[in-house]
Amino acid sequence: MALHLRAEQEFSVPPLALPDPRHLPDLETLSQYEAVALFLVRAQAVRPDFHVSSATAPAIAEICARLDGLPLAIELAAARINVLSPQALLARLSRRLQLLTGGARDAPARQQTLRNTLAWSYDLLTATEQHLFRQISVFVGGFTFPATEALMSTLGDPPADVLDGVASLIDKSLLRRTHDEGEEPRFVMLETIREYGLEALAAKGELELARQAHATYYLELAEQAEPELKGSAQIGWLERLEQEHANLRAALEWLLGRGAGQGIELALQLGSALAYFWVIHGHYSEGRAFLEQALAIRSNVGASLRAKALLAAGELAHAQGDYARTEVLAQEGLALARALGDPPRIVQALQWLGATLWFRDLKRARALLEEALLLARALGDPWLMAVSVFAMGIQLSMQEEYTAARSLLEEGLTLYREVGDPWRIANSLRILAGEMAERDPARARTLLEEALALQKEMGDKQSAALSLLSLGEVALEQGETTRAQSLLEESLRSFKEVGEMQGVANTLLFLGDLATAQGDYTSARTRYEESLALVREPIIQDPQMLAANLEGLAEVVAAQGEPLWAARLWGAAKAQREARGFPLTPYNPARHERAVAAIRAQFGEQAFAAAWAEGWTLSLEQVLVAPALRTSPQASQTGQLLTFPAKPSPILPDSLSVREVEVLRLVAQGLTNEQVAEQLVISPRTVNTHLTSIYSKIGVTSRAAATRYAIEHHLV
Repeated sequence: MALHLRAEQEFSVPPLALPDPRHLPDLETLSQYEAVALFLVRAQAVRPDFHVSSATAPAIAEICARLDGLPLAIELAAARINVLSPQALLARLSRRLQLLTGGARDAPARQQTLRNTLAWSYDLLTATEQHLFRQISVFVGGFTFPATEALMSTLGDPPADVLDGVASLIDKSLLRRTHDEGEEPRFVMLETIREYGLEALAAKGELELARQAHATYYLELAEQAEPELKGSAQIGWLERLEQEHANLRAALEWLLGRGAGQGIELALQLGSALAYFWVIHGHYSEGRAFLEQALAIRSNVGASLRAKALLAAGELAHAQGDYARTEVLAQEGLALARALGDPPRIVQALQWLGATLWFRDLKRARALLEEALLLARALGDPWLMAVSVFAMGIQLSMQEEYTAARSLLEEGLTLYREVGDPWRIANSLRILAGEMAERDPARARTLLEEALALQKEMGDKQSAALSLLSLGEVALEQGETTRAQSLLEESLRSFKEVGEMQGVANTLLFLGDLATAQGDYTSARTRYEESLALVREPIIQDPQMLAANLEGLAEVVAAQGEPLWAARLWGAAKAQREARGFPLTPYNPARHERAVAAIRAQFGEQAFAAAWAEGWTLSLEQVLVAPALRTSPQASQTGQLLTFPAKPSPILPDSLSVREVEVLRLVAQGLTNEQVAEQLVISPRTVNTHLTSIYSKIGVTSRAAATRYAIEHHLV
C-alpha cells in the first residue's frame, strides 16, 4: 500500500506466474509455475498422495488461471482437494467466494475465507472509494480512464473525483494498470476482486443502473467506430474494439436479456454497428448468433433498424458460407429497404442477394449485381460503388469474361484506395491477383504478399487464410511444391481456427492437387474425399468446387487403376458444370485434357463414352461409389457393372463420341467455332474437324440442321 512519502519507491507485486491453459507444457514444466507449485504444496498438505497427472493437469492450470494467480485464493482452493477432485473443483469456481472458505483456524479471520479478505480490504476504503469500486466492477476485461469518467458521469458522479479514486484503488491493489500503449493507459480488476465488487453493487441495489450506464457508453463507442471502420482509421479502431470486446459482449448480453422493448432496439443498434468489426476480425459465429437471436425476439423496432440488422446478419452468414440463410436475410432486408425507399440499403441487399446466387443462378445473380452497380453509381458513394464494382467484377470472372472482370476489379481497388479501407484493399489485391495468376504469376505474388501483410496487421484471420491459399495456389502452379505445401497447410490451420468450412474445403482441394502433382495418390485421394464431404454439406453448396473435386478424384483413381470410374467422375463433373450454368472448362484444363486423352486412348472411344455418359446421368451418391463396390456377386465374376434402374444410361446417337456430343451441344446453344474452342480448350481447327465428322454421322449439312438434331435427341 502506498504511503505517499517523498522517498517512497513503489514496487508492484504481481500475481503468481501462471501457465496458459490453452497450451499446456509437459507435467514437469507445469509443476514449476509458481501458481501450480503453490496449489500442489497446499493440496498435498491435506492429501499427501495428491499429484499432478495428465488427467488433472488441465483442470489445475485452469483453476490457477481463474483465480488470477492470487496466493490466498489458490491456497483456499487447494484445501478443498480433500473432498473434491480438480475437475469438480473447477466446475464450482463460478461461485468462488462461496467455495473458497475454510482457511487455517490460527490465521487472522480475514484470511480464513476469500470473502473475508476482500471485505476487509473493502471496509478500509472511504465511502467515495467504495462507490467507485462498486461501479467499475461492471467493466469486463479492463477499461480506460475515459470509460470510467463516462460511466460515473452517466451515474451522476463528478469527474473530478474519479482520477483520485482510481489512483487510490491502484495504491490499495484493488486495481492494476496493465500497460500504457497509445494515448490512454488501461486498468484491470482481477476477476476474483470483480466478483466481490458485483456482489456489493447488487447488495446496494445499484447493479442495473451501472449496467445500463455501461451499455450506453459502449453503444456510443461502437456507433462512433462504425463509419471509421470503412476509412483510413480502420486499423486503430479495430484494435480498440478488439481490446474492448469483452465489454462489448457484456453490454450486448445485458441488453438482450432485457427482452422485448428498448433493450432489443438498443441491442440491434449495437450489434449492427459492430457487424463490420465482427466480419473483419472473424467473429462470425458470435456476431451472427447475437443478431439472429435479437431479430427473433418480437419487438416493435423501426423498419430501418431491422433492415440494417438483417443485412448485417446476412453479411456474417455469407462470410461463413451459409448462402441459404444469407438469401433469406437479404430478401427480407431488400423488401424493407425498398418499402422505405432507402437506396444505400437497397444496394447492400442487392449485393448480398446477388452474391448468394453465384453458385446457383448466375443469370439472376448478374441482374441483381448490375442493378446494385447502377444504383451505387447514381448515389456517388465511393465505398458503395467500390463494393458494387468489385462484386460485378467477380461475377464476370466466374463467367470467364476476364478482360471486363479485370477492368472492374482494378476500378474497385482504385476506389478502395481512395476511401482508404485497408480490409477491402487487401481483399481486392487478393482477388485481382487471382485474375493475374496465370499470365503474370510474379505480379500476382507481389499483390498477395501486400494483401497478406495488411490482413495480418489488422488481425483478419479469415482473409489472411484466403491470401495464404492463393499464394499456395500460385506456388503450386509454378512448381514450387515445398513452398506450396507450407502455405496451404498454414491456410488450412487458419480456416479451421475461424471455423470457415468453405475455406477448409477449398484448401483441401488444392492440397489434393499438390499431392497429385507429387504422385502421392493415396494422400491426394484422402484430401479430395475430405473436401467433397464438406462441399456436399447444405451450408456450402459450391458446385464449382464440387466439380473440381470430382475432376481431381478422377485423375487419382485413373492413376490407381480404375480408369472407367475416372471416366464416370469426369462425366459427373461436366454435368455439374452444365447444370449450374458455370463455365465448362475444368480448373486445370491442360492437365485435365492430358488425363482424359490417356484414358480415352487406353480404352477406346466407345468404352470411354459409355462410362462418361453413365457418370453424366447417375446420381452423385452413385457415381462416388467405386465400381467394384457397385457390382452384384454374379456381375463381379464376369466383371460386368451392375446398372441402376433409377436413371437409364444414355445412348450416344449415331455413334457420336463424347467429344462430338460436347461440340454439338455448344453449337446448338449458338456458340461460334471460336467460342466452342475456347470453352473446350481446343483449337478452332479441331472444332471444324469434329463438325465435319458430326455432320457426316447425323446426315446434315448445316448448323441449323445440327441444332434441330440436338434438340430432337435431347442433347440440349
